[in-house]
Amino acid sequence: MSKHIKVNHHSMQKQQGAVAIIVAICLTLLVGMLGLVLDLGHLYVAKTELQNAADSASLSGAKELNGGVTGIASATTRAIEAAGKNNYDLNSNPVVIDASHIWVGSCPSDGCMVPISSVTTDALAGDKTFVKVDTGLRTLSTWFIQVLPGVASTTQTFGLAVAGKYAVDITPIAICEQPDPGTTHELGFERGVSYRVSEANPLGPGTMFWIDPESNVPGVCPVTSTNATRPYICAGKTGFTPIVGDTVNTNTGISTPQLSALDSRFGDYTPQNQCDPATAPPDSNVKEYRYNNAGTGSPNDWMGTNPVQQTITFVERANVNNLCSPSGPCRSKPYTLPRVATDYGVLWAGYRRSGATVADWPALYSGNSATSYPEPSPYAQTSGDYFTAPPVAYQPGKPGRRVLNMVIIDCTTAGGVCRPAPVLGVGRFLMQRRSNVAGDRDVFVEFGGLLPTPLPTSDIKLYR
Repeated sequence: MSKHIKVNHHSMQKQQGAVAIIVAICLTLLVGMLGLVLDLGHLYVAKTELQNAADSASLSGAKELNGGVTGIASATTRAIEAAGKNNYDLNSNPVVIDASHIWVGSCPSDGCMVPISSVTTDALAGDKTFVKVDTGLRTLSTWFIQVLPGVASTTQTFGLAVAGKYAVDITPIAICEQPDPGTTHELGFERGVSYRVSEANPLGPGTMFWIDPESNVPGVCPVTSTNATRPYICAGKTGFTPIVGDTVNTNTGISTPQLSALDSRFGDYTPQNQCDPATAPPDSNVKEYRYNNAGTGSPNDWMGTNPVQQTITFVERANVNNLCSPSGPCRSKPYTLPRVATDYGVLWAGYRRSGATVADWPALYSGNSATSYPEPSPYAQTSGDYFTAPPVAYQPGKPGRRVLNMVIIDCTTAGGVCRPAPVLGVGRFLMQRRSNVAGDRDVFVEFGGLLPTPLPTSDIKLYR
């Protein structure tokens, strides 16, 4: 006896229709997923291509910056050229940028950046050591992902890079190592003691050593003239990092524009210094600590014996007519006998001996004492008699601008024009008063210690 199976053809047709729908949905999803993978890969490759273009453009531009408008122009040209050597969208389209895609600044962050086209003077270019390149959004066509409902047929990406170097805060002035004064010292200098820079050299009073701010390659000096060095003096920066054991190139002399450029730190802007307050702001405290000032907040307010000079006295090694010479360089006096109050100038305007308190003054400076010494030090005050705000037009100023980081060198080979001299260290020196003062034109500084070594390098590199 045979059995008959009844097949419901209508039910089978319905099942087959459901399977077809499921297969169609799955195929759509699979194609969408495949499209997502391929289009995201396309986007990633294009992003990498644009990023490579931005990296090479920013590095090429940063290498051209030299603190002047000529460097700005060269940076623009080189960045555009470097970007143009790259393609994107699977190497099918050239990367074309112009000056509107380029910014420059004094640091890598956006807050430091300005359009490169806005930098039109040497003063504006003086502190620009970083280049930012943004390729701008570039549109790419999608391939498969657009089969999904509601998905756009195009996508966008871009490349952005910042390259450059930190210009080291080194004022392009060199000061000579001093002989051991027989006390706690650093390369012959004593913290809290003030020095007259033009006397601390073997050439004699009335001159100084300046360093080439752009090159430490022995005998290679692209910047020697007063006009060329002035922007670096205003800003207090060099384009390379002095390395202990290496050399800097020295030039000798002293001029009114150079001294006047240093005085920008006191809010003193004159046609002689041509400093720009935007790149060379005054200090936030411009109070001068002059030995012969009688007003409140002057050194005679905190020194028990009124100073009769600005700085410690210098004498010649051989003491021949009290003159300095290469064989008998100047040195602070005396070395073998206790000093007395009149041997010193203004003390502790900004710094003090490590660990010293006012109770140590009589022992440190025979015949002297500290009376009403302010805590913190006079220069660190933010109000009162020991503080003076910069001119209203330049407020609030920048703290620490009067602190000059100066290279301490072995002066036995220094002098003349473009003469290399070994770097022994970098010292922190506070300007106690303005330099370009009629009848007493010089740089008077108070030693505040050596900077740690090695200093941060100023190599050009990518920052983001």
